Amino acid sequence: MTPPIPESLSPLRWRWILLSTRHREVRFLYWPPPQPTGYRNLRAFDQDGYDIGRLVWVVCDACRVGSINKISISPDHHRQGLGRRMIRRALAGSPGCIWQTTHQSPQAKQFFPALEKEWGVALPEFGGVCEHLASPTGHRPPPPAGGRGPCWSAACRATALRRGRLSFR
Repeated sequence: MTPPIPESLSPLRWRWILLSTRHREVRFLYWPPPQPTGYRNLRAFDQDGYDIGRLVWVVCDACRVGSINKISISPDHHRQGLGRRMIRRALAGSPGCIWQTTHQSPQAKQFFPALEKEWGVALPEFGGVCEHLASPTGHRPPPPAGGRGPCWSAACRATALRRGRLSFR
């Protein structure tokens, strides 16, 4: 069975990404926000191209507030550092922000305090949002395909590394 093609990617481009990164255990694709205060999506795919993780976050550049709205990792890939790598990517993309998370699952209630202790960054559970990020009642964010297409994370990573903003270790 072939894995599904990620939103807003052509079958040819997805095949090219899979072939050009076949030596990697995990591939990351980043969907930039359609507007500055929009949702940012980072997805992780295994060597076969199956979706194994997702991080959704939003940043208000005016107020310097970032909110981690969702992180999910396939149970088969828990405790392998994927969540840490994804959160690190979000934090590195917006240095100097005050961060928070939305309501946390039981696993997240253990995960985020461990990150706080390890990195020295506060990641409290839902501290409220600024007026720029507040959504109308009942609003659901559009799926990633609603905005620009994804960036191949290797290119995004190379750019961030050149600028000294990111370190994946």
